[in-house]
Amino acid sequence: MKWEIAILLCWIACAQGANAGNPLSIQAVTDSMPDRETRILCGVAKEYALSARELKLLLTIRLIENGRAGVELGVGSNYPRHPARRFARDPDRSLRTQARWAAGTIRNHYSGDIDAFARIYCPPKWQHWAHMARYWMRQ
Repeated sequence: MKWEIAILLCWIACAQGANAGNPLSIQAVTDSMPDRETRILCGVAKEYALSARELKLLLTIRLIENGRAGVELGVGSNYPRHPARRFARDPDRSLRTQARWAAGTIRNHYSGDIDAFARIYCPPKWQHWAHMARYWMRQ
């Protein structure tokens, strides 16, 4: 239920322009992620026209991967010279770049089947990743 409310409020924030000083506090939506990150992820979801379920998966990926600047969403984590890692010194730009790569992967490969998506997104440990994704998607 918390996720459903979080997604609804996130979409409202996006629609009202959260990046332009929307008074709606995204921090109140989810305690799992800073306001800045939620706004960036919500903005990328809007840019990529992700559905509410796909937005939920994007937020879930951030929670699962929980990477440092440059690999916030795990994109290119095994490849030090991966283009998605090029802005590691600029946290906002880095998160936005990582989120765009993840959003593109979601848009192109997520059909609602977490296991199938996990095999693409995190092949080495896809079963563990899928288990965590299902957990966060239910929250």
